[in-house]
Order: sequence, then C-alpha cells, then structure tokens
Amino acid sequence: MMVAASNNAFAINGFTGLTTAQIFSFFMVFILFNGYVVLEAASLAAFYVASKPRHGQVRSAAVWHFWAACLVLVSFVTTVWGAPAEKSFVDISGKSVGLNQVANINLFGFGFGRADMIFVGMAVAGVAVVCMGIGFLKGGRQKREIREALYAPA
Repeated sequence: MMVAASNNAFAINGFTGLTTAQIFSFFMVFILFNGYVVLEAASLAAFYVASKPRHGQVRSAAVWHFWAACLVLVSFVTTVWGAPAEKSFVDISGKSVGLNQVANINLFGFGFGRADMIFVGMAVAGVAVVCMGIGFLKGGRQKREIREALYAPA
C-alpha cells in the first residue's frame, strides 16, 4: 500500500507548497480551459457541417462558425496571458482569492492583471458563442431557402 507521505518517488503531490487560494485558482482556469476546448470542438464541427455543399450549393453561414473558431483561439491565448494558472485569481498577498492584482500586461494602452485577461478571454468567448448562434440561424434559413427552391419547380 502506497501512502502519500512515504519516501516513494511515485508519491508526488502536485499541489505541495500551494495555498488553498492557488489550488482554487488552478482548478478554475482548468475548468475554463476545458470549456474553451468544448467551444472550439463545437465551432469546428458546426463549420464542417455547414460548409459541406448541399444540392450543389454551399451555405455561406459557415463563415460565422469559422469566425467563432478563430475567436475561441484568441480566448485560449488569454489563458496563456493569465498564466501561471495558480496565480490567475489570487490577490497581491497570495493568500486569498481576489481580483486586486498588479497590472502586468499592457493591452491597447491599458494595464491588465492576470484575472483581467482571463475575463477578456471570457468576453471574447462570449462573442464567439454569439457568432455560432448567428451561424446556426443563418444556416437554418439558408437550408430552408435551398429546400424551397428545390421543391418550387415540382
């Protein structure tokens, strides 16, 4: 039986030396990053389905899914700007969860802290979700128009 406090080399705790706030911050960024992975997969799958030619016509709604995929990639980058993950949502003292951080990133002349960049990424991901919604609405409308044009001569 292996115990975490033993001298065994395989008994490694990856959170050794981290405060509770840092562990919480790590898990929050981990969940957010995996959410971006799901969004990216959904936008690419929607792009694939919408861009396939149907009845000799390509629906232009796929462009909205493409832009959504690009915006989700920008959201991925903001998690890198908020790195390291265990310090993304930790205040200046490092002991508690907070958003009061030193501005260490300069974007368009504004100083942003790590948490601020994470929130910028969440806003960009929100725009990506809106783009996907527009793509689904336009895709449905274009699909209906193609179907009606097919049945009109009959």
